[in-house]
Amino acid sequence: MEDEMAAIPVIINGTMVPKARGAGDKPVPAVFVGYLSIQGLEVGGGPIIPDGTPPVDPPVDPPIDPSPPDPGPSVAVVIKPAPVTGGWGLATDASQAWKWFYVPAQGGAGPKR
Repeated sequence: MEDEMAAIPVIINGTMVPKARGAGDKPVPAVFVGYLSIQGLEVGGGPIIPDGTPPVDPPVDPPIDPSPPDPGPSVAVVIKPAPVTGGWGLATDASQAWKWFYVPAQGGAGPKR
């Protein structure tokens, strides 16, 4: 009887990089389609329980708390501060979204609408 090896179908989508690092060697986009197997893993079976070992009950999951966690303080990170003479700056808010902000010059006119 021939040994059967456990395998699962797999698709790898990525980039193939040549081992040679010459000036003309460039990475090539590639898709590999095949089967993944682990050496020594065979078809069939189940858990192996030694003789004389009493069965163990599975661990009990702790109850789930339905209340959402506290999001914590809201922080803005300034990426590009506005000029001290007035103008536009760039920052991220707590949701990490990019936001432009305007700081008017002292006693000067604001942006046109």
